[in-house]
Amino acid sequence: MDVRQLRYLAAVVEEGTVTGAAARLHMTQPPLTAQLHALEAEAGCPLFLREGRRLRLTEAGQTLYLRARTILGLCDAAQEEMDAYRAGTAGTLRLGVVSSVRGLLLARWLHGFSAAHPAVRYDISGENTYQQLALTESGQRDIAIVRTPFPASKLTVLPLRREQMLAAASPVYFSAAETQPVTLTSLAKQPLVVYRRWEEVLRSRMEAVGCAPRIRCRCDDAQTTLSLAAAGLGIGLIPASAAAAERENNLIFRAVADEGLATEIVAVCRAPQQLPQSAQAFWKYLEEWAAAENPDGEKEK
Repeated sequence: MDVRQLRYLAAVVEEGTVTGAAARLHMTQPPLTAQLHALEAEAGCPLFLREGRRLRLTEAGQTLYLRARTILGLCDAAQEEMDAYRAGTAGTLRLGVVSSVRGLLLARWLHGFSAAHPAVRYDISGENTYQQLALTESGQRDIAIVRTPFPASKLTVLPLRREQMLAAASPVYFSAAETQPVTLTSLAKQPLVVYRRWEEVLRSRMEAVGCAPRIRCRCDDAQTTLSLAAAGLGIGLIPASAAAAERENNLIFRAVADEGLATEIVAVCRAPQQLPQSAQAFWKYLEEWAAAENPDGEKEK
């Protein structure tokens, strides 16, 4: 199989029909159908279940499609980089950023960086931390901005900012007149909306003070947490920068009175010296930004 056949496979899966895929690929249906048959013959097993005009992936087809997306992503990234160098620009920065950082912080970084590097283009994706780590390890992202906690990896890690967690709630749970930090003991009495990967950290911190969380909902991003908290489902726990970007919901934010319940924003890459020119420049910019934010060398509280 070759890259062209993998593009055909991806088009058929994403369009749902051979007709739609053929239109997207600017080709007629017969040669596309022939290529699909050839791909199945080379794979040695069925890739599609045919249901009228629509096609549904078999388990083998799903596996090949996922591999195809990775391969095509790498091919497209390589082509974009060559196009950028041929055009005489500084290239495209392939940047992954988790949702809780895509507000004020990302805008501040890109504004400052683009002033010194106006020719750089940006390709920004918004997968969660675990997906960003995998995409960066495979070379599909130059740099990813993620949050701790996450499992140890071989990636280079650049700490950027340490943030305390905030409790976000509708007036059902918090009064606007209350401004004191909320304790873990009082939070344990209320239904909570938490990031799935912070659940164990929260349980550990609460157990240390003799209580346990009442988790009503687990989710995977700041925006979902904020939306559910605004709907009154419970008290959401979010990092401070996610609250800074909040504008629409009528939420009340209170600090959590526990220094150990914190998260760190970090940049990760495979190896700074091996990054494309644009990414090397952005990595250096982040290093300088972090140093300016924390001139005494200590993490921000």
